[in-house]
Formats: sequence, C-alpha cells, structure tokens
Amino acid sequence: MIRNQDIRFLFDAVSAAECASIMGLSNMGKSALARELCTPAVQRAFLNERSDDWLFVYVDCNLMPERSEQALHEVILRTTLEAMRRSGAQDGVMARLEKLYEQVIQPPTPLRSPLAFNDAINFLCDESNRRLVLLFDEFDDPFGKLDGRTFLNLRAMKDQLDATLNYVTFTEQPLADIRTDREATEFIELFALHARWIGFLNHADARTVVDEFTAANHVTWQADEIDFVVAQAGGHPGLLQGALATFLRVAAGAPSSTRPQALSVARQSFDDDAMIRHECQTLWAQLSAAEQAELMAHVNGEAGDAAVLGQLYDKRLLAPDDEDAANQPAVGQLWLTFIKRHALTQQKSERGVRVDVDAGEVYVDGRRIEQLTDLEYKLALLLYGRLNKIVDKYAIVTHVWGENYLDAVDDARIEKLVSRLRAKLEPDAVEPKYLLTVRGRGYRLVS
Repeated sequence: MIRNQDIRFLFDAVSAAECASIMGLSNMGKSALARELCTPAVQRAFLNERSDDWLFVYVDCNLMPERSEQALHEVILRTTLEAMRRSGAQDGVMARLEKLYEQVIQPPTPLRSPLAFNDAINFLCDESNRRLVLLFDEFDDPFGKLDGRTFLNLRAMKDQLDATLNYVTFTEQPLADIRTDREATEFIELFALHARWIGFLNHADARTVVDEFTAANHVTWQADEIDFVVAQAGGHPGLLQGALATFLRVAAGAPSSTRPQALSVARQSFDDDAMIRHECQTLWAQLSAAEQAELMAHVNGEAGDAAVLGQLYDKRLLAPDDEDAANQPAVGQLWLTFIKRHALTQQKSERGVRVDVDAGEVYVDGRRIEQLTDLEYKLALLLYGRLNKIVDKYAIVTHVWGENYLDAVDDARIEKLVSRLRAKLEPDAVEPKYLLTVRGRGYRLVS
C-alpha cells in the first residue's frame, strides 16, 4: 500500500464528517488513490468503525455522456447502485433505488429528475444505515462547466444529511481556481479545512512500487539496482513505471562484474525512451511559466522567487532539504536532467552545443547544424546527456549500436563515427573545442 499519509488524511476527514479535496497534476495517481479508498482492505485498515457502516462510491466524471446536471446525477446513482450490489444490499433497498434511478434518466417531467436524485440520496443515507462518501474523480471539467445550482444542491444535501453524506473531490487545481461564482463558492466552503496536494511519491512508496513490479514480473533485483531506478525515476508514477519497464528489458540481473556498464546502458536507454520523454514533457507543460522559471533557477542553484518555490513544495514537486528524506517527495535525476536541458535552452548566451531532444535537432553557437544520421544523433544525444563527462567506448557501442554489437564494433568504427559528428559540430574539426578526445579513456562533449 502506498500514499499512507494521504489515505490517512482522507479517512480522518470523512470520519469527522468533513468533505475533502485532493489536488495533483495529471498522472500523479489521483485516480489510483480514489479507487484505493474503495477497497475493503484499506477501509478495514484505516476506519475506526466497522467498514460495513460505510459506502465509498468512486464516481468517474469522465463517464458523463454530456456536461449537464442530469448526466452528473445519472453517473452518481449508476455507480452507487453498482457499489450497493457488490456490497450485498437488501433486495428492497435495491428495488427502491433502481426505481428512483429510472426516474432520473427518464423523468415524466423535467423537474422530476433532480427530485428523484435527491430522493435517492436521502433514501440511501436514511434507510441503508451507511455513511455515504462520494469520490468525484476527474472533477475539474464538470465543476467548471455545470450550472452553479447543481453545486448549491449538493451543498444543501450535505447540510441536511450532515455526517451521513460526504464528498471528496480529485482535481488538477484548487476548486477556487476553477470558478469563483457565488453558487460554487458555497460548495467550495465544504472543503476549506481539508485540502491537500499530492505529487511525487516519497522514497518509501517508490520502493514499494518497485517491489510490487518485481513481484508481478517474478524477478529479484539487487539493492543497488532498486536504488538506481528510484534515484533516476524518483516518485513520479509515470516515470517510475517507464523506468522499471526499461530497466527490466536492458539491464536487470547483470552480473556484478558488469554492473556499472549495465547501469550506464540503462541510464542512456531512459533518455531514449519515448514514454519517459512524454511524461517529463506532460508534467512540464502543466506548470506555469513562473513555476518553470523557478525550477530552472532552483536546479542551477540560483536564487529565485520564494513564493513560487513554496508553491512547488506545496505541490510536492520538490523536497525540502532539512526533513526526513524517506517521507519526502522523491525527485529523480530524469526530471532534474529534463529541467536542466530546458534551462540550457533559455540561457541568453547561445555559445556551445545544444540538443533539442523533443525536436531532434542540434544547435551549435545558436545555429542549427545540418541533419544528423541516426547513428550520429544517437551519439550526440549520449554525449549531451553526459555533458562535460567522459563517455567510454563501451557506453558508445551499447547506446549507439546496441549490446549485441559489443564484439562487432571496433575502435576504428567508433572513431569514424566520432569524426563525422565532429565535422558537423565543430567550426574547425582540426582544432575541436566541443567534442574532445580523452586519450585512452573516451570522448567528452564540453559546454
């Protein structure tokens, strides 16, 4: 089980008859967290009362066929009926709820639909002897578009039913940032005391994900392999899954004698992985320009805007330096490297070599060079990913040609490839200043 702190936060809120709001950027695991709350094992672990006294209903707002009050009521009651069936509700209770559900979707008059919805929720809370918790996932769009009276009605139902009805919302931004009209504001007041951002998993949870992955794939990884994957991917769920799959494919189980080389191959494979690049780009695109600028300043050790930095801490996209690392967000090298690359593109000085990973283009001193061949680009990407560091011939062969060519590619072939790339990068290939040979050790691309 992961995100124990977030689960505890939510169960503490609903146990106190309070509504709660969870916020997090996309792909951070909000939906997984919402579904976790509905599992009997989690409820038994966190609820002080018997779990049979509760009914947690996962409402996926993406299942609404249209953005209307009736569509929201329909998906709430449909998923509630499904949850009631799974819990073994009495036939009489089910028959009454099913009749009211039919009146919601096929009302004899337009007014009857919202009244039937209210009757269904009231009946459920009064007659089933359960406390109902509606978990609204993917709530941003309906909350932003539905008529404000829809949420006034939800607020009135909560006020009437009190402890027997609670709401938990899952959104990408605070509810108050989505809309500010009077009707919505009254609904938002329900969540004032219990709002929480979720972001990167902490180190302990990231390792739990690795353990679950290896168990599901029937493999055993050494401690240094697990540490390596977590250090690279951090606690971003999408990055972690991408790194786990790639590592299993290219490097897991390497003998201890070749472990450093295997980890090097894995690191370069992460840079090439389309899923990993997509996850980084998606995360970056969700940040404001101010947050992007602050991240770039932060990773370069520069002073920035303290208020914006605080926002990034609140969103759990950065980890404080002075607190228990095991319980803080795990910020991986893949994400930090992505930020550093963006920082390089934003620098006022255009001197040096720059690889636009997303566009697949290479620039030297601000000028885009001629198109590289596939092998030349792979080599450029490898060297750029280890800017100012020596890259040995083993890493070049495994990254550019692949592990199967370790015995087939000799030094002369590597040197010819380096020479072709150097001819395109350097103003004067005879006197190179960017792509340097470190005799007996390998090659280095300098900034």
